[in-house]
Amino acid sequence: MPEVQHITRTGQFLTTVAELSMLSPRMRRIVLAAPELAGQHWPLGCDIAVVLTGPDGREVRRRYTVRSAAGERLVLDAVLHGHGPGSSWAQALRLGDRVSFFGPRGELPLPAESEASWLLALTDEAGLPAIGALAEAAEAAGRPLRVLAEIADDGERYPLPAGAEVRWLARDGRPPGRPEPLIDALAGVRPGTGPGFGYLLGESRAIVAVRDALGQLGLSRSEVYAKGYWNLNSRPTR
Repeated sequence: MPEVQHITRTGQFLTTVAELSMLSPRMRRIVLAAPELAGQHWPLGCDIAVVLTGPDGREVRRRYTVRSAAGERLVLDAVLHGHGPGSSWAQALRLGDRVSFFGPRGELPLPAESEASWLLALTDEAGLPAIGALAEAAEAAGRPLRVLAEIADDGERYPLPAGAEVRWLARDGRPPGRPEPLIDALAGVRPGTGPGFGYLLGESRAIVAVRDALGQLGLSRSEVYAKGYWNLNSRPTR
């Protein structure tokens, strides 16, 4: 069979909703399909900008991580946080709906084992799809990944590969977007032998405080990939 050529074409794609399912009470899986997606390269942890209509009728865009892609299908996992154009869109989607988006953009780094012998990821719900993609890539490379994941409650546990070592941190009614749950959980983490690398995804201001706390594990700022996925005091980005 001829070798399939994979390309990364950034631009606009028009797709159809092919599948919908609930991974948890607040996480909806959305499968988009279009012939143009086949052969497209989707970098690890990249995101796309979905084109939506805002409350005032104007066009707005909300970014979602590409959880996985195969052939003509692209998988997104959307948090239903109950407000904002993104959450309303994800909640209202039906099979056959048309979805336009731009992308892809960005990539999660996966350093070689010689550069980082241990990997640690810290996230809240918004970053779980990216951590899921990362965990799969790490497992395929024979790299263990430890995860500290803040969630609303135990019913919101997200499906991660069996090879990931996960500690779930349930808020159980406490407000989201605070750094304390992840910082407190770090007290029980011991760094591995050799150099390490950290991933930090979540509320934009909270990750600044958590990134500083990662210094106690010997990780410098250059050894931490940090990305804000939403802002506590403004309209969510997802």
